[in-house]
Amino acid sequence: MKPSYEQIYLEQSKSLKIESYTKDSLCHEINWHLHPEYEIVFIKNGNGIIQVESHLQNYTDGLLIFLSPNMPHMPFGNKDLKDNVEVVIQFNESFIKEKLYHFPEFSGILNFIRKLPKGCIFSKDIKEELSEYFLRLSDQNNTEKLLNFIGILYRLSISENYRSIIKSNRLEIDKTSLPRISKVFEYVNKNYARKIKSETIAKELGLTTNSFCRMFKSSTGKNFISFLNEFRIKKSQELFDNSNMSISEVLYQCGFNDPSYFCKLFKKQTGISPSSYIKGLK
Repeated sequence: MKPSYEQIYLEQSKSLKIESYTKDSLCHEINWHLHPEYEIVFIKNGNGIIQVESHLQNYTDGLLIFLSPNMPHMPFGNKDLKDNVEVVIQFNESFIKEKLYHFPEFSGILNFIRKLPKGCIFSKDIKEELSEYFLRLSDQNNTEKLLNFIGILYRLSISENYRSIIKSNRLEIDKTSLPRISKVFEYVNKNYARKIKSETIAKELGLTTNSFCRMFKSSTGKNFISFLNEFRIKKSQELFDNSNMSISEVLYQCGFNDPSYFCKLFKKQTGISPSSYIKGLK
């Protein structure tokens, strides 16, 4: 199993870490991970799945997301389009306290960061408005990058077009449970197309089935079967969005064996039937 904590290395000559990735140079982050830095991720286009803590959500036509420190999440990038670009900006608490804090002109930005929900997604309009700012970062020197980043923060701070993706009563995953939760999410991401039983994962973790179910519910706020079904339905939407597979092909690809059960869960989660969803795409 890969480590759950990502170590962010910051060069002495830089106040923040900025990386740009393309289809041919994807971000090689660990899968389920967290870190003590703030993170802003811009994805130019394409479709994918957001997985932050126990929250699952599809995105289309790119993404602009802002995460607070120590929020377990999966990488957000995708391989849909050749011209896709992913920009990841990470900065720590000292950047706020030791740099921004000393300039009264940045008080609005500071208030924005402090009051911002723990995890939020900005509207497509804001993403498009700031697209050129993110895209030019790869060609700038360190001074230009810092000034550009301050400009991005300012424009985000005066925008109200964002929404929280995490409930206000955010669950804290303790250090004892985190490696186990990490292993569960890794397992689901790799094996969702196969038959998955709570008993099997409990055995992998060295727990009884009841202990595993209690641990998962207390750490994520969801029971394991509900999470697994939600994840599989999100994957089915992704397949419908990016392929011409039939409903029967998709449901089996996502680990379902009963078409009626799949359709029932799909409609419950999305509000429409799989056939209506496909028609909407067309």
